[in-house]
Amino acid sequence: MSAAVGLPWPLRPVLAAADRMRSSLRLGVVVAVLVIPGLVATYAYSSSINADVSFSEAEKHGVEVMQPALQAMTETVAGRQADLSALQAAADKYPELVVGDLPLGSGAALVGDLKHLITDVADRSNLILDPDLDSYYVMSAQVVQIPNALLAAVEAGEAITADDPEITRAVHASNLTRAAQLLRDDVETAATHSEMTDLRQRLTPVETAADEIAALATALADGSGPVSTTAVADDLSAAMAPLGQVLDDLLDERIGFLSLERSVVLGLTTGGFLLAFWFAAGVLWRTRHDVRLAVTGVTAIASGDFSERELPGGKDEFGDIGHALATARARLVAQERELTESQRVRQEQLRVSFMHQRQAEMRLRDRAQTIIDESTQSIAEELRLVTGQVGDVRQASETIDREISTTDAATSAVVEHARRADQVISSLENSLRRVASTAALVNGIAGQTRLLALNATIEAARAGELGLGFTVVADEVKELATTTSRSTEQIAETIAELERDTSEVSQTIAAMVSGINSVGDAATSLRAVAADQGTVVGRLNDRMDHTIGRIEEMSTLASELERRQSDRIAASGPALLRPAGSVDFIDATLVNVSTGGLRARLPDGIDLVVGDVVDVKLDHKDRHIDVPARVANIDGAERGLQFLVANDGQQEQVDRYVAALSDLA
Repeated sequence: MSAAVGLPWPLRPVLAAADRMRSSLRLGVVVAVLVIPGLVATYAYSSSINADVSFSEAEKHGVEVMQPALQAMTETVAGRQADLSALQAAADKYPELVVGDLPLGSGAALVGDLKHLITDVADRSNLILDPDLDSYYVMSAQVVQIPNALLAAVEAGEAITADDPEITRAVHASNLTRAAQLLRDDVETAATHSEMTDLRQRLTPVETAADEIAALATALADGSGPVSTTAVADDLSAAMAPLGQVLDDLLDERIGFLSLERSVVLGLTTGGFLLAFWFAAGVLWRTRHDVRLAVTGVTAIASGDFSERELPGGKDEFGDIGHALATARARLVAQERELTESQRVRQEQLRVSFMHQRQAEMRLRDRAQTIIDESTQSIAEELRLVTGQVGDVRQASETIDREISTTDAATSAVVEHARRADQVISSLENSLRRVASTAALVNGIAGQTRLLALNATIEAARAGELGLGFTVVADEVKELATTTSRSTEQIAETIAELERDTSEVSQTIAAMVSGINSVGDAATSLRAVAADQGTVVGRLNDRMDHTIGRIEEMSTLASELERRQSDRIAASGPALLRPAGSVDFIDATLVNVSTGGLRARLPDGIDLVVGDVVDVKLDHKDRHIDVPARVANIDGAERGLQFLVANDGQQEQVDRYVAALSDLA
């Protein structure tokens, strides 16, 4: 949208198309747009000239057909037999000019037919439409005036035999006089407007024939006898050859002029086109060459290549661009040289600062090592004593735990036996209840038996002596039922007493189990306390061990700092980082580097998180690093990267690079 602001709206379609073209193509389009109208105009001009030449050549063809027709007319007017073979040959040569058969007959009829034929040929061959005055009037003398004069002469020759020759002579004399005057006027007009200097001299026979026609008219007007048209016909026949030759010469001159004009114009146009194409080719080549050089130079400068290369050197705008590019390249080279020198100085300053810092760090490490060793030895000894006492507490706790575990096991066994006794008593109570139920059932059966024995006694009494034996049996049965009833009552009483005793035993066992459970709960609580005490003591022991380990590690801290795998070397300059899966590199700024990794500052808008894998490219003089790395830590815009060295070759490459930075190589 912003690119179109300020553009003239009539030019926007052209600019929209031109913006999609290269400069050389634009120039080619301009040349084509300028040349095509010229080619069209040249073609139109050539077509027009060719049409004019064809027009005049058609007139020459008409003259070739008209000459034998006029000759045949003069022969007929002279009273001789007309030879139409030449006319037939011309008609066969140009059939488009003669339509139909040639006229036949004699006298005035043949002359009239030939006159019409000549007029038709003149019309078909463009003679009637001749554009120039000189050739037009020479043509008029042949096509119009001479045929009219010959017709008037032959009619006058035939009119002297009429009944009223006086009137006829006057009319034909007037026609002849008029024809002679028109013939003289045509010659005069043609001579006046022609550039042919000897035209009048060459047409003298025409004026002689006009005088002869005038003399014939005078003879017709004054005399009363017959007149002869032979002299007029002969004079006109003699005039036709130079008249036809003059017309032919005028047409040749016109055709020659048109052909010369066409050749000159086409030659100049062709030369102009060739010159234009030659110049356009040169300009096109120069434009493409200069554009290519300018684009190559700008691209090289944009990509950081400041090497010497050819640039446009002409006097035009491209030459100015070339000079500007050369100046810009020289300035950039000077700036790069200054930046390189300043970077070298900075690297040297960083290196010196690093050496001083390293020496200070070594002194600080030695002092810190001494203090740490003294402090850690004292603290570690005190902690070892505390650890011994903690061990004693742990041992006592373990003894308590074992005793409580034994007591708990015994209590659990007693509780288990009490529970089993309670289950036995419960089972005994159930058995007594079943026996009681059985006794009740037996008591019920005994009652039924007594009732049955009573009924049997009654029935035996009714039977009399026959039932005496059955009565004895009924009495025995009744006695047995009574005895059974008393026995069941005694059993029921005994069972009730057993139930009361078992209930008391069950209550006693329940109380004992409750008391034992209380002892078990107390033992369990005591065991839990002992277990918690053991856990606390274990944790305290672990903490003490961990603390002693950390203190012992502190004693080797300084030596470990001294024995770091790699020292960080302060550095500056570009660092190219390419995240995994990306094709573009990120231009980061190097902060420091070591054999194990580097720290770089990312540009704004770029983010890398811990764990991201990137490809690293670093260059320093003749040293180069191309190795993958992983983001290890983040500090604002800075990222700490750890090298992911895959083989010894990459590690050697990294070592040499770091050695080159520290001047250790």
